[in-house]
Amino acid sequence: MKAAIGAIALWLALSPAAEAQQSGGNAAAGQTIADFDRAIRLDPKNAIPYNERGKLHLQAGRFDKAIADFTAVVELVPDNATARHNRGMAYLLAGDVAKAVPDFDAALTLDPTRADTYQNRGVAHVRLGDVDKGIADFDEAILRRPTANSYNSRGSAHAMKGDFSRAMADYDQALMLEPKRAETLQSRGSTRLEMGEVDAGIADLSEAIRIDARNPGYYDMRGVAYLRKRDYAAAIADFNRALDLDPARVVSLRNLGVAQSESGEGRLAIASFDKALALDAKDDGALSARGFTLYRLGEFDKAYADLNAALALNPRNADTYNNRAEVYRRDGKLKEAMADLDRALALNLRQRNARHNRGIVLVETGRYDEAIADFETAIQMKFDDEETYYARATAYRKKGETAKALADLEYALRLNPNFLKARDLRNEIKSAVK
Repeated sequence: MKAAIGAIALWLALSPAAEAQQSGGNAAAGQTIADFDRAIRLDPKNAIPYNERGKLHLQAGRFDKAIADFTAVVELVPDNATARHNRGMAYLLAGDVAKAVPDFDAALTLDPTRADTYQNRGVAHVRLGDVDKGIADFDEAILRRPTANSYNSRGSAHAMKGDFSRAMADYDQALMLEPKRAETLQSRGSTRLEMGEVDAGIADLSEAIRIDARNPGYYDMRGVAYLRKRDYAAAIADFNRALDLDPARVVSLRNLGVAQSESGEGRLAIASFDKALALDAKDDGALSARGFTLYRLGEFDKAYADLNAALALNPRNADTYNNRAEVYRRDGKLKEAMADLDRALALNLRQRNARHNRGIVLVETGRYDEAIADFETAIQMKFDDEETYYARATAYRKKGETAKALADLEYALRLNPNFLKARDLRNEIKSAVK
């Protein structure tokens, strides 16, 4: 049965326009916070020093102070589109996305020609879960000023909807504009992984790393690709490299634990998940992965505790329902396993592992035709998974359709000649036929 123990998701780049802008005038280059403090004391009704000080705060990551300064600008010049845009961007970068959208709306009401505001509002809409509105805004941004960033953002939004052909076209357009844009190579590589083009994805991610070797996220995503190839040593090397660059990176610790668990190093994996949870006790992905690893180590009670805690934190995580279903199945609780798999697929129809796993439970409950339908859907999503062909062969065998079972087993063995379960079942069926 297949787990999604890492809760590793498609990682796509959605970037706001690069910086806050001038509002009513230009500040002299090289001025400091102290310079603008003095200017504001001398003339507290002048919007320019508030705006310029806000920009410096924004660049330094002091978002609350930036928001306060841009709010002062909005109050002094309420009909200024840039003032609204800048405060919206400060809210966006601070993670207060719901407050960013009204400011971007106001900016576009005042000046509907602003490509950067469409770009930023598109990012906000996507982060709020409204991908279609995000795409519409990226369309407007590209219409007014086509940039690699806008094409990349729209491509990422298309990928989130599963529209990979449009996503790839946008990434290619972004790379025509900026051939060495590592962020776009990462997005295209991530999307290629979702399309099943793992080697092509690795090539894109390796090029992103060549361009920007200091970004831990690129190593993380390439590690995910190596995981999908079951090259656990390469995956572990990439996750460790990400942790060299950022030792407190929770996602890298979680992914390292996944690779260790998949390579049979369960206790090392538990240690990695423990470190991730020490940094972020609410990381439901790490809890889910640790729970599944504990199950593999035979510690069912602890496994249930972690998986239940993960779902309490995030009841919409399809991966965790999938993982708990496996524990239920192994524990003989097929009804509970089926309920969790149904829930996983209700949350995410593209959760391939849940589709495969539901087929297994359907076989075990004697519902062979339904099982075969689930395996067929899983195969359409990934043609080169020998385990799904093997699983479908077991369903065909139960139905007495020996020829179809043997055909699936032969194909599974072509994909993986060392797949012992498939070889044994093939030999067993052939012996019975004689």
